[in-house]
Amino acid sequence: MIDCTEAVRRMWAYLEHALEPKPTEEFEAHLEACQRCCGELEFSQRMREMVAERSATTDVPGHLRVRLEELVRGASVGPESKA
Repeated sequence: MIDCTEAVRRMWAYLEHALEPKPTEEFEAHLEACQRCCGELEFSQRMREMVAERSATTDVPGHLRVRLEELVRGASVGPESKA
């Protein structure tokens, strides 16, 4: 089973449906056992939805959007927790 660090690395690709089947299966198996990463995934999904909703009605400069995505990704990477 993958650890939390690897799960976080795969999270954005998973949300974008860009993972191959085996990495997707490994990620989903990790989620079944790890409440922390489930919370990270839920937070990331909601953040993506909010950004998408706001960007549809508000012009957000490209450099700001990139920085926000970097901050969200950075917030998701932290000390490993036990699954």
